[in-house]
Amino acid sequence: MKTYHLITGILLLGLIACQERMPVDKQATQETVDLYNRLFVLTAEGIMVGHQDDLAYGHDWYREADRSDVKDVTGDYPAVTGWELGHIELGAEYNLDSIYFSDMKRYVKEIYARGGICTFSWHGDNIATGKTAWDCDQDTVVKSILPKGSSHAKYLTWLDKVADFFLDLKDDRNCELPVVFRMYHEHTGSWFWWGAKQCTPEEYKQLWIMTVEYLRDVKNVHNLLYAYSPADVETEEQYLERYPGDEYVDIVAFDCYAYGGNNPESLAQYQEKMRRNLQIITDYAEQANKLPTIGETGMESIPDSLYFTHTLYPVVKDFPVSWVLFWRNACNRPEHFYVPYLGHSAAADFKRFTEEPRVLMSGRLGN
Repeated sequence: MKTYHLITGILLLGLIACQERMPVDKQATQETVDLYNRLFVLTAEGIMVGHQDDLAYGHDWYREADRSDVKDVTGDYPAVTGWELGHIELGAEYNLDSIYFSDMKRYVKEIYARGGICTFSWHGDNIATGKTAWDCDQDTVVKSILPKGSSHAKYLTWLDKVADFFLDLKDDRNCELPVVFRMYHEHTGSWFWWGAKQCTPEEYKQLWIMTVEYLRDVKNVHNLLYAYSPADVETEEQYLERYPGDEYVDIVAFDCYAYGGNNPESLAQYQEKMRRNLQIITDYAEQANKLPTIGETGMESIPDSLYFTHTLYPVVKDFPVSWVLFWRNACNRPEHFYVPYLGHSAAADFKRFTEEPRVLMSGRLGN
């Protein structure tokens, strides 16, 4: 049955890939339209490997030219790279993970030239308290930044800075580079100021719609694909409770992590959550003609030396998802990494995972 589901999904994606698909931004640049259609084609070929902040730093290094923990271990760059915009709203030179925004623009250009894909999250500060995105003791922050709210005007100036960044992502021809914007993610949890206990479903939807319409219609940002990515959920009903509507979303995703170390019961629970959420997003993607992806996943420090081939791959191989993005390898927190570095006990297993026929790295994408 699982094989049937995968084959059916691939055939469907193949049929969809034969037709030009339009993003929800009907004024999207041709490059953005081309990327959206290319993603459907690539999804029919296999699942792309992604890694957060891959070129900027790694397990024990920072700002080394052409360096990548993924490339060190596998010989190739990841197909997808994730980036973080947190503190762009403050006008800072670098983000909350110490990546200079000027470097980030250069990295995006390099990745695009290789045929890779970039996706962005944004852990913007709590505008009401001036603290981080994780300051979530209040339940009025989202309401305050919606139209007529006390912080609405100020929040629009934050969106201005986000817009300016995206508009400045350009190639050698001065064309805007198309990227994925995975904003306000993990909102089914309650650890961010936009979370489930911090705002109502309707307020969340209004926040999403306001952001898309401001970037698209006011700031004329037309190089974005919008990705909706809750934390893991139990049902499709829960997944869609805060969904802003098909006209505002290009990509359906979810975030799900493995906790509990190398404990067999914990690993089984992780696999169960992954399967459940993969079923939800691929079913909905098929119904709504959206692109399904895994927004974030991984196991901190990777204590399971066979995590990639024995825990993760047996689950993801059964579903037609576009990519799986592993979280970052911090340069200043030795235990905070999600892909192995050279010498780590899971390095050989990760390399085997990337060599699976239906797993795509940068070198298999073409330009």
